[in-house]
This record gives sequence, structure tokens and C-alpha cells, in this order.
Amino acid sequence: MRLWPFRKQPRILALLAFRDELPYLPGYFESIAPLVDGIIALDDGSSDGSTEFVSRRKEVVELIRVPTSVPHVWNDAVNHRRLVEASWRHNPEWLIGVDADERLESGFRDRAEAEIARAKREGHRAYRVHVREIWDDPLQYRADGVWGEKSSARFFEARRDHEFHMLQFHCYWAPLNSMENGDFPYADLMLYHLRMLHDEDRQLRRLRYEALDPNRESQAMGYGYLTDPTGLRLERIAAGREY
Repeated sequence: MRLWPFRKQPRILALLAFRDELPYLPGYFESIAPLVDGIIALDDGSSDGSTEFVSRRKEVVELIRVPTSVPHVWNDAVNHRRLVEASWRHNPEWLIGVDADERLESGFRDRAEAEIARAKREGHRAYRVHVREIWDDPLQYRADGVWGEKSSARFFEARRDHEFHMLQFHCYWAPLNSMENGDFPYADLMLYHLRMLHDEDRQLRRLRYEALDPNRESQAMGYGYLTDPTGLRLERIAAGREY
């Protein structure tokens, strides 16, 4: 129950693009659905039952179905654009992109509303959120080097003049025209990525991106770091910031 029954709450929708993510989807809806006012989903040609699972969820206010194609070509930019434009039909105030293998902290809603209030005071229209890569234990993350600095621009005001970041992989969810001095401010919000939990997950992720982006066009540093344990430092998730 909310403590402010007479306060108008901002309408926040989550955006989900998925393909064959059935192992992650039940946990996704258990985690994300209570924290937002609805989910716009895009099925990018699933064949493992993910489509049927998502179509039965009452929290999904719209499901976009992309036909299965062979070979399949994943394109973040196209999927993001379809989801954002679909969201406009449902009158959101703010949007957040969350993948099937990601989780928001359990206190996300109250923190997000505080950040929206800050945005109104300070003139922000989009934020980066802190990204924690879960590693070897569901309650710990990798914190050394680039790992401790990971963030993603994915919590943003819904605007009809959204300028899309048109990279095939690793593109911003947030509008380019919501940047401030070439970047986005940080929100005090945590997002946890589960697909790095086990060593075999990390190996598969590295192989996937090396196949998708063999010339490092979308990420100049490449993907070898995903399985490199050099300098490994793990930290426990702070009390009160769990997912």
C-alpha cells in the first residue's frame, strides 16, 4: 500500500524485447511487474514457448510479435524503436528498458518516483542507472575495474520527438535528444544482470557477441573481458538494495 494515497503517481511502463527467454521470464514478471504500471513487450521470433507465456500475462498492455526468421538477426535499435513507439499508445510519463535476464531492485518504484521529482526540479529528461553483473552467487556482483562502473541510459521521459540511437547492439534506450552535455545524469537506481552468474553463462555470452560483432563495430574493446578474471573483486549487494 502506498503511503501517499492522494499523490498522483507518474505512469511508468517497462519495455521488454525477448527471444527464447522462457527460463528467465517467470522471474522477470515476478520482479518487474509489481514495480511498474504495465509492460510493453516485443517477441523477436521466439520458438520455445516464450510467446505464449508472455501473451498470458495480464501486466502486458501490448505484445508486438515479430515473425521467426532464418537466419535470425538481432537488432537492438529496431526493437527499441518499435517498443518506444508502441508505448505512446498507452500514455506513459516515463519508460524503462529491462531485458528478460535483468532485475530491478525491490525498492525501485519509490526511488524512481523520487528521481522523477528530481528530474522535474533540475530539468532532466533521462537517466543512467547503475548496472551490477551478478557473479557466482545471486547476492554478489563483480566490482573491479569497468565492472564497478557499469551503467546504462535506460530510464527516460516518454517524448514523441524521441531521437533514437541506431546501433545494432549496445545502443541507448534513452533519447539522444535528452542528453545533457553529451551524456546522461545518473539516477540512484540499481539494475542487476543475471546472465553472468555462472562461468558457463559468461563463456556463452562472450561467444555470442563475438559471433554477432566479429569486427567490434559496436564495442571497440571487444568481448574478451567478459571471461577475464584478472583483478576479480566481488562485493555483496548492499542491504536494502536487493532484487
